[in-house]
Amino acid sequence: MPSHGKKTTRGTPALRGWWRVTKTMHPGERGAVRLMHAYGDRLVCVRYRTSGSGEERLTTVELIVERAVIRKRGDQVIAFKIRDHEHQLRREALRRGAWFDAKSGLWQLARHEVLRLGLRHRIAVAPDQLLRDEVGRGRNGLLGVAK
Repeated sequence: MPSHGKKTTRGTPALRGWWRVTKTMHPGERGAVRLMHAYGDRLVCVRYRTSGSGEERLTTVELIVERAVIRKRGDQVIAFKIRDHEHQLRREALRRGAWFDAKSGLWQLARHEVLRLGLRHRIAVAPDQLLRDEVGRGRNGLLGVAK
C-alpha cells in the first residue's frame, strides 16, 4: 500500500498523536468487501481510525499470518482403554476431546485429561516401553541401582 509521503518505522506508519478506532467491519460487511476480495480468508477485520484532531482517517486491516496448533509442554497425547459397555465414560472422554484410534483399538487424549478422569490404570504402554522397563529391572523386579 502507498505510504502517502509519511515516514515509516519498521513497516508501520509513524503515527504522531492519538488515533481512535471509529468503526470495525468484519469480512463480508459493507465497507470490507473490497478488502475481503484482496486478502481472502486471511482477513480478520477492517478498521477505520481517525486522528485526534479529526482531520485524517486511516483504513487498517487485521490479517491472519500464521495458524498453528498449540501443544502445551508435557501435554502429550496418550492411549487408554474404555470398555464397550462404559457409555457414560465414553461420552465424558469425547466431551474432553478424546478420539478413537481404530488401528490400535484404543482411545487417544491428552495425558492430563486422562488423569483427571481417574484412568491412570487404563493408560496403554507401548511394547517398546515395556521392553525398556524389563531391561532396567533386576531379578527381583526392582529397578537396578547404579554402583
